[in-house]
Amino acid sequence: MPKQDKPITIYSCGIDFSLSETLLEHINNADHIYGSKKLLALLPKHHAQESAIAANAKEQAKEILSLAKTKKILVLCSGDSLYHGFGSTLLKLAPPHKTDKLFNIIPNITAFQALCAKLSLAWQDAELFTAHFQEELPLRKLSGAQLAFIYGGTKFPAPLIAKEIIGFSPKQKKRPGVFAEELGTENERIVKAPLEKIAMLSAAPNSILVLLPFENKEKNSLIRQKEVGITLGLNDEIFLKENHLITPADCRAVILSRLQLEKEGVFWDLGAGSGAVGLEAAGLTDMQIFSVEKNEKRFEQIKKNKQHLGITNYTPILGDITDIVPTLPQADRIFIGGGGKNLPAILDSCIKYGKKNAIILVSCVTLETFHALYGYDKLTRIDLLKIDIGSEQEIAKTYQHFKQKNTLYLFIFKNQNQDCLCQ
Repeated sequence: MPKQDKPITIYSCGIDFSLSETLLEHINNADHIYGSKKLLALLPKHHAQESAIAANAKEQAKEILSLAKTKKILVLCSGDSLYHGFGSTLLKLAPPHKTDKLFNIIPNITAFQALCAKLSLAWQDAELFTAHFQEELPLRKLSGAQLAFIYGGTKFPAPLIAKEIIGFSPKQKKRPGVFAEELGTENERIVKAPLEKIAMLSAAPNSILVLLPFENKEKNSLIRQKEVGITLGLNDEIFLKENHLITPADCRAVILSRLQLEKEGVFWDLGAGSGAVGLEAAGLTDMQIFSVEKNEKRFEQIKKNKQHLGITNYTPILGDITDIVPTLPQADRIFIGGGGKNLPAILDSCIKYGKKNAIILVSCVTLETFHALYGYDKLTRIDLLKIDIGSEQEIAKTYQHFKQKNTLYLFIFKNQNQDCLCQ
């Protein structure tokens, strides 16, 4: 039988706890055992010191790493320790070059894998989500998923998640789903039902919601775009806006393309207006988007647009751009859609606090702003675009012509200044 040859053994118990010979040996070899109160209560008598894993899990993980310098530690985890488990927390805090020497990890199946077996459901194409410690739900991603497993949490147990999805996408109240809790125990409960019925159930925080395949036949293209839109240029009608203050969908598509969006990273949307550019970037990527808007009315509209689109990787901030920029995480991509006379100062701030080689795109419609940008020489301009878009429109119910929209200029810079704080 294997010995506890490394200072920390992370033992995944699955959903059906059993005292195997391997586990018994690890218990006997341990100086200190960590686990939930429920798991610790199932152990036989032993000489090791016990500690129940509580809400301060991060601090306890640091404690374990410190104890491991002189002690043998056994960590018991439900499900699989490396899927939203305590084992993941330990690995994140440990020095990356020492993990092979620190940890002996024993795997098991997760709760959702066990549930799939009970449901005879293949899960290789499933999308996985967790509501543990989440302040808001990625409703757009959840509604657009064909098959999804969502781990509930204290703030969002499974029935409340179902209710939130219905609120975001009312047609999904008839969507088939599965509710599950207490898997592998005598209190196990599995309910197959439409989401509207699951939303009415009572549940423990550790419940699971399964979204089964569902075709939304909603004819309204705006609803479909709101849920699963992955194309560039969401319809302008989706967004609340003041006096048509919005970067048009056609121009937005060009802007986001020219920004060369990355899958992850930090994006600033400065002078956000309706928030359309940043919100669309958030829906297309996993980048962390920070929008800044000084007008309170527009700021409130941005917050409503965010909620309406079910976006979570987007943080709107009320304030002056030059005051807020120094407080933000350093940006990989920057879009400036407003700023007026303060534009040179805003660009100076972007140079200082944006990452080196960050792409900065500034849009303008006035000749005054055009000349200010054309003469700005602190950044390397890599391109300058003029966008003229016309759309077909009827004249006198007889003829067709192209109605010209505003001309938009796009200045595209790269931050190659040696004075930026991030080299």
